Amino acid sequence: MLPPFPLSPEQRSMLFLEGLFGPGIFRNTLISLPLRPGTTRAGVQYAITRLQRRQEALRSALVGRAPYLQRIGTADPRLRTVVARPGESAGDLLTARKASCLGSAQVRETPGRAEYELIEDSAGLERFLLVTLDHLVCDGHAERVLTAELTALLEGAPGQRGIDSSQLPVSYRELCEQRVEASARAERETRYWSRTLDRLEPISGLIPRTGGPATGPAGELLLGQVQKLYRGPALHALVGAVCRAHGATAFSVLAALTAAAIWHRGGPRTLALFTPVSTRQRPGFDVAAGCFVHDRPVVCHIDPDQSLSDCFKSVMGQNLAALRFSALSVADLACAVPPLGAALLHDGIDYVQLHVGMAAEAAAGPAATSRSTADATGRMPVPDEREPRTLGPFRPALDLSVTTLRFEFTPGATTVRSFCGGPADGPAVAEGLADDVLALLAGVERNAEGTVAALVESTLPR
Repeated sequence: MLPPFPLSPEQRSMLFLEGLFGPGIFRNTLISLPLRPGTTRAGVQYAITRLQRRQEALRSALVGRAPYLQRIGTADPRLRTVVARPGESAGDLLTARKASCLGSAQVRETPGRAEYELIEDSAGLERFLLVTLDHLVCDGHAERVLTAELTALLEGAPGQRGIDSSQLPVSYRELCEQRVEASARAERETRYWSRTLDRLEPISGLIPRTGGPATGPAGELLLGQVQKLYRGPALHALVGAVCRAHGATAFSVLAALTAAAIWHRGGPRTLALFTPVSTRQRPGFDVAAGCFVHDRPVVCHIDPDQSLSDCFKSVMGQNLAALRFSALSVADLACAVPPLGAALLHDGIDYVQLHVGMAAEAAAGPAATSRSTADATGRMPVPDEREPRTLGPFRPALDLSVTTLRFEFTPGATTVRSFCGGPADGPAVAEGLADDVLALLAGVERNAEGTVAALVESTLPR
């Protein structure tokens, strides 16, 4: 077992946010792979052992109760077999196990951060490998890395070489230790964020409070999600047309519209949205499992008299500049920059995250009329599917809420997910906020030369 070494800033940020929002706010990451006929249990064990020996992140653990130290153990993975009941397919069992494992707790002081299950039907004819990964050591990129490596190992195990078994170009320990070691860089980033966040105002009142204590009995506060699917290319084409017309990125447009929607609901004019930023810049990061992404602020200032183009470009400029100063995490900044700490670390706060995914190819033209986009009157788009879900209890350290909006635009469909941790009616408020953002997006073309106030007043109800 290797001696203790520091967590990466990303992991510290995850622990900070988990402490702020309570346990369970971060869901586990799951990988499920169908197994080819003839794949033996020994072959699966061989593959996951090779994977875990190569990827040290899967053998890391926190050192007791120390919040900033971890060590790498030597434990090989344990493969658990779960057999379906007679009449139950392996696919049905897989679905049930994924739902259970997604929110299952992980003991982070125990080396071996991944759990492996061999899922099969009672006849052993249909089989899957399910891997549950702690989000603290697995971001979205790492999930893709591990999926590719496992696939190669399973196809070649045990008689073929499979993936290269040599050590990673950069060790996991070294990646974690490459935090903000140079004091000059940390000081430079702190100065930048101190200037940028100087006028920051907290968001409060967005999610109504129940009046009870934030840490009340289980079930009083919930983490919920509403997912909506809009089939067809209309929304993808619409956001592409808006971006081209105003010379702004999709993220900047959606961030500005989210800020405008919050302002319309009584929120501040200068606020911070939080969005993930990756720190996988150096060679070696691209093939390493681990969590190398953390939240950072995106400052949005709403000037009601500002033109839409200027508003979008102002947010885009803030976002692009902030990318140069993204090594410090929210945990670091909350301590170093008083306005941000004040906007996060007291009762009544609403923490709002924004994720935007947009295919690299811009839409070919303006949105075609369909039931997946707003019409000329700016009415709300109509989703093809709507799925509400309760994800579990929400137990924040303070009286606060967390709201996350995720927009994924593709030529085939647009998916909008709104999450909320707070009172039971919080997910409905978050869903309404996402609806407001889409309504504003649809109204931009009708107010292309107008101001922020004109767009909001003509689009959203009073």
